[in-house]
Amino acid sequence: MRFLFPAIAIVGLAWPTIETAAAESAPYLHRIKPVLSERCYACHGALKQKAGLRLDTAERIHQGGDEGSAINLDRPELSRLLTRLTHSDPEKRMPPEAAPLKPEEIAAIRDWIAAGAPIPPDEHGDNDPRDHWAFQRIERPKLPAGTEGRNPIDVFLAKKRSEHLLVAQTQETERSLLLRRLYLDLIGLPPTIEQQADARPWEVIVDELLASPQHGERWARHWMDVWRYSDWYGLGAQLRYSQKHLWHWR
Repeated sequence: MRFLFPAIAIVGLAWPTIETAAAESAPYLHRIKPVLSERCYACHGALKQKAGLRLDTAERIHQGGDEGSAINLDRPELSRLLTRLTHSDPEKRMPPEAAPLKPEEIAAIRDWIAAGAPIPPDEHGDNDPRDHWAFQRIERPKLPAGTEGRNPIDVFLAKKRSEHLLVAQTQETERSLLLRRLYLDLIGLPPTIEQQADARPWEVIVDELLASPQHGERWARHWMDVWRYSDWYGLGAQLRYSQKHLWHWR
């Protein structure tokens, strides 16, 4: 109990600091960051950094790029961020080939710099899209040690069952039940009596079902939901994602 009160006191002392930092950075988060995101990230964000400059976090704005910091706290009016946004020469003014920022947007940035350009706590920049898992090289995972199975999938399942304290199935499922599961999963229909008695190798039946039109009919509706398929009728802009695009699926 004697250690509790000092801990509470420390937290109490730190809390005003956290609140103050959040309050000071509020104008940046609500008035400046959205503008930079819309107008500047295309050239100074995670994917592209012209002149070595990133503007997706306040900390990176302070760090600057090839020409040094974009912020001048001693003379805010000389901050590179401001001078490039307000340059009289259209060739040098940012953003290039676009309308300049609105006066109120410039004023918000100027006020933020004049206030010391406070950095929000726990602000994180955008991740590089190239780091997304979809662009990573596929690597074969190593099989977990200490587990058994007839194939790699069984090994991974056994490991997860062990982690969650689940009892593993001790005997194989009847072939007739497996066939029923297979048919329902791949084509959405139960097997006929003749198909239920099919004695061909399992792999042959699986390949046959995967190649059947019923498999496409069964799973296309799920994938078309992902592709945002729509077939409703409308007028003008309402057709943007509808009828005139149906040929993609036909």
